[in-house]
Amino acid sequence: MRGIFERDSVWVKLVFIILIPLIFGIFFTVLNYGVLSLFDITDEITSLKFTQFFSALGMFICAPLLLAYLFSSGSVRQFLSFRKPDATVLIMAILSMLVAIPMINFIGELNNQITLPEALKPVEELLRAYEEKLAELTISFLTSGDSFEVLLSNLLILAIIPALGEELLFRGVIQSSISPANKLRAVWITAFLFSVVHFQFYGFIPRLLLGAYLGYLLIWSKSIWVPVAAHFTNNVIIVLFYFFVGEKNSDFDLETVGTAGSSPFWIIGSVLLFALFTGVIWKIIKRC
Repeated sequence: MRGIFERDSVWVKLVFIILIPLIFGIFFTVLNYGVLSLFDITDEITSLKFTQFFSALGMFICAPLLLAYLFSSGSVRQFLSFRKPDATVLIMAILSMLVAIPMINFIGELNNQITLPEALKPVEELLRAYEEKLAELTISFLTSGDSFEVLLSNLLILAIIPALGEELLFRGVIQSSISPANKLRAVWITAFLFSVVHFQFYGFIPRLLLGAYLGYLLIWSKSIWVPVAAHFTNNVIIVLFYFFVGEKNSDFDLETVGTAGSSPFWIIGSVLLFALFTGVIWKIIKRC
């Protein structure tokens, strides 16, 4: 079975890239309902956290490992780029995500101002209502308690598993399988799919650009751990902010830094520092 689809076309691989995560997602969803029933878990937020955990574990952790096994006759570790990263590159990638927050917020605000034609007004209203509901659900996750156990569960479900799992599936499997002869094309196709799968039209552009940056980090570093660390940094900042600050301090909102109404120095500094750290990464890679 190992490497059985290695020589097949990208279209055959895409079929399995769609089917296998779905199958794992269904299986782990059934397993989740069994756990909820067994332990008589009825609290809505706790139930949603368990559902998120099991579905992500199946679709984004187990599925990519099986896909890597089927797509490569060699080592799964090698296919998924489980290589030890350069420490400086890893640190620069983390710092680049820290300073990119105002820039991401600014791009997100521009994306949010996109309006659809009048004929598609009902679609636009449906999309905005869906995303508002999704945002409310995310906030309820992030502000569901102030205990250490809540923080750990949020870090696991909203930061660690998404960072590791989504990078394994998108950068590790999909980017490695789509147009291997043209890595830049693979980066942008994967980034597009990465953004589409999140089903957030008004966050599409920043997520597309983030996905492309993570793809380039993999190409440059040749280690999946670099985009995983960058992705984790992007997620963990939000988790920690809402746990320690959240709505306790209405004078500062991390998600509006860099948007209209805040100082222009936020966005200018963000762009310059992001370019600086990315440049350092590129310089280190070229020297190696």
